[in-house]
Amino acid sequence: MNETNELIEFGEIKDVLNYLEEVKEDLHDKSLSEQIAFKKEIEERHDRNQIQMLLGRLEDQFEFNKAKSYFITSLFAIASLFIGSMIRFYMSILPPQSQWSQILAPIIILLFFLALLFLWGKVSIDESGRLRKIIRYKRLLQECLEEIPEKRHFRRRV
Repeated sequence: MNETNELIEFGEIKDVLNYLEEVKEDLHDKSLSEQIAFKKEIEERHDRNQIQMLLGRLEDQFEFNKAKSYFITSLFAIASLFIGSMIRFYMSILPPQSQWSQILAPIIILLFFLALLFLWGKVSIDESGRLRKIIRYKRLLQECLEEIPEKRHFRRRV
């Protein structure tokens, strides 16, 4: 984190993953000593209840991203089916004497398919990277909860 940037307060957090990345960026690729330093910083900034809230929100983001990735995959499967149908349809309506049309139509459809395939690959890689970050931060927050002792309130005798 840059010293000039101030971290937002707990009550102002809108996206838990973005907040945790502000504390320590790219933690999923860092060494264990840097992860331990992150845990200490989180333990200093937040109490047990706040860490539990962060962990719960992070678990919700994980479940939402998993559900969203299934939707994106099915969307591209439908698009692939549509492209296959387009190829068959255009090949059936083109006149047989138009050689350029019969060569050009499948090439254009194939380029469209390849563009869709590239887009699907990029979205899948981005989503898997985000899920990997969420899993790492989730593990570190769970370790923070295990390290923080539960406060026991004792009545003071007078």
